Amino acid sequence: MKFKILFFVFLLSFFLFSCTTQTVKNPTVSKNIDSPTFGNINSKTQVIVFSDFECPACINFEKSIWEKMLNNYALTNKIGLTYKNFPLTFHPNAFGDALAAMCAHSQWKYSEFAKAMYNLEDIKKWEKVTPQEREKLATDISLNIADFNKCVNEWHYINKINEDLALWNKMQLPGTPSVYVNWKILNYTNEQDFFTILNELSK
Repeated sequence: MKFKILFFVFLLSFFLFSCTTQTVKNPTVSKNIDSPTFGNINSKTQVIVFSDFECPACINFEKSIWEKMLNNYALTNKIGLTYKNFPLTFHPNAFGDALAAMCAHSQWKYSEFAKAMYNLEDIKKWEKVTPQEREKLATDISLNIADFNKCVNEWHYINKINEDLALWNKMQLPGTPSVYVNWKILNYTNEQDFFTILNELSK
């Protein structure tokens, strides 16, 4: 009897969840967009980062490595740098964060929004991030708020996020953040080790 009750609760939860997601996630309005890419797309060194805004290790990566890699390597055309989404299912904020970041990317302000998003998640420490808080980040970096909200509310780039997730699963990545250089995993132990390896690869 107890098993039947638990099974019924599970089914009820599933259908309630499915109804909610079908109402909010409307793939018919999904639009195409390229991944955020910086630097020299013709460089012999192409770096891809798979990340999750709510992931503590990703937050640390952003603080210690991301900005330096972006400014000193990508924006000086030493490398090509591409960001891919992998919002982990057990991080409740992560998918909304990724969607908002892609909406910022559609207005050419991905790096500014991503930096602010990581910082907010660091401050929140696993607490829920609200749509209003993401909207404030968009306001602070001077996005067109009407377009941003429309993009977020209509899930414009859900297909792109799902595409990144499919790539992640195909590559069987070990976790977030995962860094690939020329489609080979970059294994490093700390910030100094990371940039020592990157320097060798980008000569």
